[in-house]
Amino acid sequence: MRKATWLSAAVLLTACQPHETPQQMQARMEKETEGFRTAAVAVAKRWEGYVTSSQGDSIATLFTEQGREMPPNEPAVVGRAAIARYETANDAVFAGKLAIAGEEYMANGPLAIERGSFTFSGKAKSGAPKGTPASVTDEGKYLIHWHNVNGQWQIAEVIWNSNKPLMMAAPAAAAKKPAAHPKTTAKAPAKKM
Repeated sequence: MRKATWLSAAVLLTACQPHETPQQMQARMEKETEGFRTAAVAVAKRWEGYVTSSQGDSIATLFTEQGREMPPNEPAVVGRAAIARYETANDAVFAGKLAIAGEEYMANGPLAIERGSFTFSGKAKSGAPKGTPASVTDEGKYLIHWHNVNGQWQIAEVIWNSNKPLMMAAPAAAAKKPAAHPKTTAKAPAKKM
């Protein structure tokens, strides 16, 4: 009997809730998306500034507590503390400039998605690991999954990759010839996004 009472109450509460028409839902999402777009553009500007001023640890503050940064050709970096360590290590390698260009935004309640592109250029810092190229440039695309946490949009997950082809090892026959230019490491362009 008790189960039937709870079920009846749940059905009654659901029936009393106002339902959105498709047009109302679309209007609500458009309004939420505009508010989200403003917040996402502000976060992008902060991220660009953190890269320029070598404040990798500050990049971690843009993420949720268990945020996930998914750089190309590397394992995911999970949690603010790990992201701060990862970005600080990147800062020790390159003095860089990052430009983020959001291209598509969509929000629905506390969730949002952003898609865009980026460019990065950097010069090796003194003390960079041996074999680090003197300078790097890259461009690519990204996808960000956002959560609204206590009224603030934070990055839950970000993944990006380069538009440039991945440097592959030379075939065995050609491996005997000296390389024309130094090979970059997978970590060199990780500063980007």
